[in-house]
Amino acid sequence: MARTSLILLGLVAGFQATGAAKLVPGKGFDRLVTIWLENQDYAKVVLDDAFKDLKKQGISLTRTFAATHPSQPNYLAAIAGDYFGCNHDEFARMSESVFTVADLLESKNISWGGYFEDLPGPGFMGDYSDGVDGMTPTGDWDYVRKHNPFVTFDSVTNQGHRLLQLLSFGDYHRDFAAKRVPQFVFMTPNMMHDGHNTTLEVATKWSRDFIKPMITDKAFDERTLVILTYDESETYEKPNQIATLLLGSAIPAHLRGTEDNTFYTHYSMLSTIEYNWDLPNLGRYDVGANVFKFVADAGGYEHNKDPENAAAVDNSLSYFGILHNETEHVVPIPRPNLKLIGSSGRGVLEDIKKAWPPAKKDRTPYDGSGRVHDAGNPPVYGKENVNTP
Repeated sequence: MARTSLILLGLVAGFQATGAAKLVPGKGFDRLVTIWLENQDYAKVVLDDAFKDLKKQGISLTRTFAATHPSQPNYLAAIAGDYFGCNHDEFARMSESVFTVADLLESKNISWGGYFEDLPGPGFMGDYSDGVDGMTPTGDWDYVRKHNPFVTFDSVTNQGHRLLQLLSFGDYHRDFAAKRVPQFVFMTPNMMHDGHNTTLEVATKWSRDFIKPMITDKAFDERTLVILTYDESETYEKPNQIATLLLGSAIPAHLRGTEDNTFYTHYSMLSTIEYNWDLPNLGRYDVGANVFKFVADAGGYEHNKDPENAAAVDNSLSYFGILHNETEHVVPIPRPNLKLIGSSGRGVLEDIKKAWPPAKKDRTPYDGSGRVHDAGNPPVYGKENVNTP
């Protein structure tokens, strides 16, 4: 019992030390909070009154595309630089050799965390949970594991201090009031507030009410970027275009109420984080993804471009991979491209190089070109080409 208590005290101390880390300033923002909603077509969302109300206070991204259908692979892609062929919302698990945004951030002592509505306790790894935050009526599966991408990765779950950084919305409200919200935050509402089990209007009205307190000029002492985005579109038969807003005190006043027509995907959040904080990269599809323009402009980044195959890909069906649920489409985890140079001008994270020593016979699909892929345009395993931004 004493040993268990000492372990728990050590984990808590590690979490507190992470939360108390000195703020690391960025080029365009000092904190990023991303909030995810569910399953709506771009054309519908942009006509919604609550969404248009928020749009007046930020930048609307008019050409953002999800990675595939259904929900889960898009969440995985956003933090790991690939969805590894996932084509389902069932239980998924990735080995410790696969790194995430958490590794990139910790390499520079940038605090990070996740807040998931109705999560029953820190680091909960179960498939679902009914409402516990007292903010919604009790329902079925208010929290679902598939909307918390961190618990899929052993590189997170095998480290106790990282599990303790996955918290509930109740924890968020306490941290917000105490001004101790981490520098990178991943947030998912429950299945009612994200629109999955309700409607577009319920989700956008909830989002407007929830976000407004955090985008006032005095909400945070630091420049804060709030990303409101959708995981995927509703209609599988159309290209997977999603609505996304960039909000918060980090948005320059002259850009509020404007639109950005640059091509983005869920990987763009990773490339933007890497550029903003001068971080190494994951050696996957984070490299080559466009950087949010207002951040690129803040630092002089001039390499955004449309993928050469953008018109041919609708991102509706998943390509092959280790997480595919059809046996004939399962392949081993592709090795990261250890030669890639990311948006920051830096190479692959050193810990990734140690976990994936060079192997002449193993090819990689990651070439840093920014090309997009789906089942009809699958990744090509070629030579490890050096990416030159």
